[in-house]
Amino acid sequence: MPNWPTLRRRRLARELANLRESIGMTIEEAAGHAGISPSHLSRVERALVGVRVPVVRALLATYGASPTVAANLVEVAQTATQRGWWHRYAGSIPDEYATYIGFEADAARIWNFELISIPGLMQTEGYTRSVLQGGVARLSEEEIERRLEVRMRRQALLHREGPPALWAVLDESAIRRQVGGPETMAEQLNHLAAIANLPHVDVQVLPFAAGAHPGTPGSFVVLGFADPTDREVVYIETMAGDLYPEGDADVQGAVQAFDRLRAMALAPDESVSMIRNVAKELA
Repeated sequence: MPNWPTLRRRRLARELANLRESIGMTIEEAAGHAGISPSHLSRVERALVGVRVPVVRALLATYGASPTVAANLVEVAQTATQRGWWHRYAGSIPDEYATYIGFEADAARIWNFELISIPGLMQTEGYTRSVLQGGVARLSEEEIERRLEVRMRRQALLHREGPPALWAVLDESAIRRQVGGPETMAEQLNHLAAIANLPHVDVQVLPFAAGAHPGTPGSFVVLGFADPTDREVVYIETMAGDLYPEGDADVQGAVQAFDRLRAMALAPDESVSMIRNVAKELA
């Protein structure tokens, strides 16, 4: 079973590293007190591996953490080991994609720019199947069905109690490209317009007339979280693999790019009207 990172593991890693550094203790010294190797503690602090609760307790005692801080971080450590629904698909989906699903499930807000396709959280089954069939990887029918199932299950978060705020900006090419043919695309666009009416969802279309824009290099997602200490996660899907740029400049650049794209796009009401008009043309 892959040891996929989660938001909680990332939070735990950050807090443990901060506590150690606040008392001027080296990784080697802390690892010795906790009974683990320095290399393992280094990987824990980089959120590359999980950590057992007894080790967390030993580290917290070593760092002299207050009872309140210790109780909070032990709880985080316990929940960090819980596996989400997507873990049952190990082997069927790439590890980087599974990591993204975990972050997405914890997000309070999702900003998604798509250059040529409809966002996965808004796709119909017919549209998704056509995308998978036409992708770079040659997937078997069984693999397609498994990935289709994953994508449909992801969409449940839009209808759960306390859903994330989703803001999607789509290049006009995303609603014009006839994925799966006119009938499938018309169904997809009508579904997109319906999703856009949810109170926590905003959809904007960036028209061809807008010309060059910050999203020209490609699609990307910015995930924000309820805890202000949890930094945004930027996700970029590429043919060479999925990327998670973590540098301050990279994250801030993605946030600024999305802000500019929102400003350049049609207003949500105008966007939904365009989406419905394109669906009518196809029908």
